[in-house]
Amino acid sequence: MERDLGLSRAELSLAPSLALACFTLGMMLQRLVATGLALRGTGLLSFSLAGGGHFLFALWPTLPPLILGYGVAFGFGAGLGYGFALEMAQFVNERKRSFAIGVIVSCFALSGIVISTVFAQLILQSSPTKSFFVIGVGIFLIGAFVVSQLDGSSGTLDEENQDSRSSEVFTLRFAIMTYCFFAICFAGLLNVSHISGILKETGVPSALLGLGAGLQNMGYIVGSVWGGRFVEWVQGRSALFFACLLTVVAVLMMRSDSFLIVCVATTFVGLSFGGSASLIPVLIGREYGISQIGRVYGKMIFSYGLAGLVAPWAGGLLYTQTGSYSVPLAVATVLAFMGLLVSIYFWKIERSHAVV
Repeated sequence: MERDLGLSRAELSLAPSLALACFTLGMMLQRLVATGLALRGTGLLSFSLAGGGHFLFALWPTLPPLILGYGVAFGFGAGLGYGFALEMAQFVNERKRSFAIGVIVSCFALSGIVISTVFAQLILQSSPTKSFFVIGVGIFLIGAFVVSQLDGSSGTLDEENQDSRSSEVFTLRFAIMTYCFFAICFAGLLNVSHISGILKETGVPSALLGLGAGLQNMGYIVGSVWGGRFVEWVQGRSALFFACLLTVVAVLMMRSDSFLIVCVATTFVGLSFGGSASLIPVLIGREYGISQIGRVYGKMIFSYGLAGLVAPWAGGLLYTQTGSYSVPLAVATVLAFMGLLVSIYFWKIERSHAVV
């Protein structure tokens, strides 16, 4: 895309950065949209925006349609659908709910596995325009099936059935969870948007560059499926500490010159990134009540959007200025280490409460 559009990596990185910011906005507004449009209407809007955004760039392959179609339309539609799916997890049986959340967030990365492995060679041999068109068609086909399975009922619980364990959202624990989520997402999204460049810097042949995204998404799926269950296994907030610790270790390994070590590190980044995507909603459910997951996560998700806005763009800018990914990875390491430190305090709060 850099070659075909004649753009620098920093300029091209604006599109995924904006997409992640709009993804956050879509998640924040999904409950409002679901209340007004009900299940079928919300699903229809989500898939229409996501698929239509790809078609816009396919029809006019320049930077403005890429920013408007992929950055705005696809980003908002994907966030709307993702938040909608998490909101619906509250209807699942309580014993299976954390696993259901894990399955939902793992599906977030499933297309990345398929696209970067099964279709990697086809994409390399094709033009960006054709790739975007085919992905748009796929989104519409899946959307048609999903919408046909939805009815016109509301996607929220009745007021009398809602658990309102805590109406106060902005607490110290909320702030700590939010920062740790930001630090983990920064490392994950930096990797998502620049893993091909990072691997290329280690001298990997072009034919293997898609392996990085596949490994990260594979780790993401495993982490997201079991992240929520991990919260239950370690009895709560210490899960946040272990997620931050894994992120620090993984980002340090990413700075290696060894292809094998970078591949392992990429998988670890995906594991912590995906794990946070499911353990954070489960932690929110423990702190605020199950029915409050959508409301509180909608407020906390701005940290994901901030990481998405900054990480791809900053990674591209720093690479353009320095000619290396060492500085972006160093920034990710510092942020993750700070998350590790504050997560220790979060763990201490839990242990003190347990003693009381």
